[in-house]
Amino acid sequence: MDYRRGVVTGESVWRAIVLYGANSATYKFAFGATLLDVAASGRDHVALDELAPRYAELLCQALQRQPRQGTAPRSKFLDACRAFNAGELDRDALHRRTVQFGFNNVIDAFPQLGGDQAPVRYYEDRRKKSAAPGLVLRDELLELARSVHAQDLDAEIAARWRLVETAWATGISDAVLAPALVYDRDTECLVLQTKQRRKSVTGVVVVLNGYQDGRCAYCNRAIAQGTKTRPIVEHVLPYRLRTRHWVGPDVDAIWNLVLSCEPCNQAKGGRPPHETWMPWLEQRNNDLIESRHPLREILMAQTGATTVVRHSTLKLAYQRATELLPVVWTPRIEKGIDVWRIGG
Repeated sequence: MDYRRGVVTGESVWRAIVLYGANSATYKFAFGATLLDVAASGRDHVALDELAPRYAELLCQALQRQPRQGTAPRSKFLDACRAFNAGELDRDALHRRTVQFGFNNVIDAFPQLGGDQAPVRYYEDRRKKSAAPGLVLRDELLELARSVHAQDLDAEIAARWRLVETAWATGISDAVLAPALVYDRDTECLVLQTKQRRKSVTGVVVVLNGYQDGRCAYCNRAIAQGTKTRPIVEHVLPYRLRTRHWVGPDVDAIWNLVLSCEPCNQAKGGRPPHETWMPWLEQRNNDLIESRHPLREILMAQTGATTVVRHSTLKLAYQRATELLPVVWTPRIEKGIDVWRIGG
């Protein structure tokens, strides 16, 4: 998903911030989740000492889950959270230190994309212009928190957070495929697989949904968890290729997984999509890699280190797939939708 290719909406820019924003620490995930919580109440102004409890709570929980929550060697804010977890700091002191140290960078950094201000503003900084330092929440954020996508956006934050933690904890950037994150078809989750155990990391749906802007990969209809158009994990090159003397990258891996609506999933069945649709998958995989996605090394190991190699890998995989399964399926694009994906 890239908001620059389509209509700029509150949802698409929010997803771009979560997916493409810097990951030097996990503050942005806790901050984003806290903003959605506050905005859901309809309030248009919130002081820092009102944001602090939920914001600190999320970081304290994260540190219990995974001790590493940033790339910097020290953080006064995270040290305060660790001290609270250890019983060395009471809750009131934690909240005071959160106000003092926890918001210094994240308020300015959160709405940045590639060093520039994001095209949608969600709040105005009133830390220095108010007797009660805090934020004025704009209509764009209030509407986002009331939208049908709010639950998905919250889940996507959590999923991205878990993947960043997993990447840091396991050294995926260095180890590439050992230990590997694999797709579990029964639970529809990414699973961390080691010699000792298999540990669920996060669901594939919430990992991929943001990159599709909450829409079906094939017809572009809006899909959302908990609705009739719920997203379904779909193998682009059919899973049954595994039983057809398949030679190529694992079709049960993340490069070949997308989300579709139920009608497209049923209509496609066990067929490959028409070749004119395939550039969408290529671009989606490039987007995952370019966003510094925690799975980027795995994707690159599966499909290639450069865009040229990835293009050749996907082209060859598609050619082999259609030799084994020559009957293809052509997606029917929902009327009234400007679909940039077809043809490139």
